[in-house]
Amino acid sequence: MFLPQLALAHSPIKGIGYFLNGMLHPLLVPAQIIVIVALGLFFGQHKPAENKLSVLIFLMATIVGLIYTFFFIAPDVFILLLVVATLIGLLLISGFTMPPIMSILLAIIVGVLVGLDSSQEDLGNKETIVSLFGSGLGIYFLMLYSMALSETLSNKHWQIIAVRVIASWLSASAMMVLALSFSH
Repeated sequence: MFLPQLALAHSPIKGIGYFLNGMLHPLLVPAQIIVIVALGLFFGQHKPAENKLSVLIFLMATIVGLIYTFFFIAPDVFILLLVVATLIGLLLISGFTMPPIMSILLAIIVGVLVGLDSSQEDLGNKETIVSLFGSGLGIYFLMLYSMALSETLSNKHWQIIAVRVIASWLSASAMMVLALSFSH
């Protein structure tokens, strides 16, 4: 009772089931939520019709990363996630429009990295599959909701500025988490 328990970085929340643990996982990992929201905001600023292929490729890349993490232990990729989140935030802040191929490349990078970072420790094979399926849905829905918010806020000038302010917060948050991770 008074002995320390095993602490795991990506351990499931007890009592809510493996599927819901997987769905909540992207919301509980700072690097993931920052980069997924940043990518969704980026896609939303460029009209969904222009990003159909990028969104589909993001989904496929996420699935590839999730499948890889089922079979192999992925190295810590949270630093790469934070660097990519910072870059996406800076692209949003600047208002820079990229050619479609660059949006596809961003979708591949973010999808694979988030998938690789989604493993949960201390689960059996069946539980891991259920958890990773939930993670995939959580990741995709979070990106779609961020994209919808950004697309909704792209009609008026002040709304575009609001999205840029959110992007600046995301970039600052990513840089702070990076700084804290290097402080040890």
